[in-house]
Amino acid sequence: MSAEPLVYVEPAPVPSEVTVETLRPLREAEWDRYVRQAPDATFFHQLGWRWLVERVFGHRAHYLTALRGGRDGRDDRIAGVLPLFELKSLLFGHSLVSIPFAIGGGIAADDGEAVSALLDAARALAEERGVDYLELRSERPLPDAGLLAKDLYVTFRADLAEGEEALLKRMERKRRQMMNYVSRAGFSHRVAGLEELPLFYDLFCQSMRHHGTPVYPRLFLQEILDRHPGTTHLFFVEHGGRTVAGVLNLLFRDVIMPFYAGADRGERPRGVDDYTYLAILRWGRDHGFRVFDFGRSKRGTGAWDFKRRWGMEEVPLGYQYHLVKARELPNVSPANPKYQAAIRVWQKLPLPLTRLLGPMIVKRVP
Repeated sequence: MSAEPLVYVEPAPVPSEVTVETLRPLREAEWDRYVRQAPDATFFHQLGWRWLVERVFGHRAHYLTALRGGRDGRDDRIAGVLPLFELKSLLFGHSLVSIPFAIGGGIAADDGEAVSALLDAARALAEERGVDYLELRSERPLPDAGLLAKDLYVTFRADLAEGEEALLKRMERKRRQMMNYVSRAGFSHRVAGLEELPLFYDLFCQSMRHHGTPVYPRLFLQEILDRHPGTTHLFFVEHGGRTVAGVLNLLFRDVIMPFYAGADRGERPRGVDDYTYLAILRWGRDHGFRVFDFGRSKRGTGAWDFKRRWGMEEVPLGYQYHLVKARELPNVSPANPKYQAAIRVWQKLPLPLTRLLGPMIVKRVP
């Protein structure tokens, strides 16, 4: 009786252990390569954001990397990232935030194992540093019952591959009429770079005071443009021979996002805001972008009401918190009633004074 032939069966790979460490210099290039392809990563996960926050505001960074070993003993690789900053403020407390001065953040990882490892490490770091709370500004909330959620922020997105006609059909009738009006109202636009930051900053300061919000230092905007060449620009709108509005756009993968906006608060031509964002949307489509992201808004505010009328998809942002010393969720939003008196006072201050005081205040706002 002949023996059965031997059949080689390759053993199933054994999942390798995930470890977490603070980002080391030798992995910085790998970090950015990972961020550029990770589905949950954002513009703000890039290391350029770390350097500008550290330089401009001086906050301590804790950049965590999840590492997984390769098969057959090969070198480990990044399997997830979590950028964190530690902020201390007499008014707003002591926090660990991913990511401050940004609308995105949180964990970007390959799988649930890497997510859990990074979350455990972040909680341990929050306890070790004795913060009031850990805040993760993710879009998709993590499936962790121990995290508290805040249902306050949303963004609005349009699929640029869909075509403008489909978007117009979903708009309210008055909004469609405004789009027709601004297309023939004598507006024009142009794209610029860092060299025209002084012009944009003047418009930005006017708008920030109008909204009762402390303005960021000009160095912060300069660093955004300077550290992200090719993926940021200034977008100016002109009317009647003068510049009436400007937007700092962020470009990440196939997404275009208007991030900061400013406008001449003097004689504002009718429809300037509508033209500005319609022109950016068209520019994005013409230059190969697939998604227009309107940026973060707080439910129930004027900005939220303006954006929701465009017929775009409303996307909730899953901000989550782990409380350490705090006993309730933080509320540093301008919508908080206790800040309303201060906002009204700020709106009445001379513009030069807000440009002087704003950067000193906003540094401590998470």
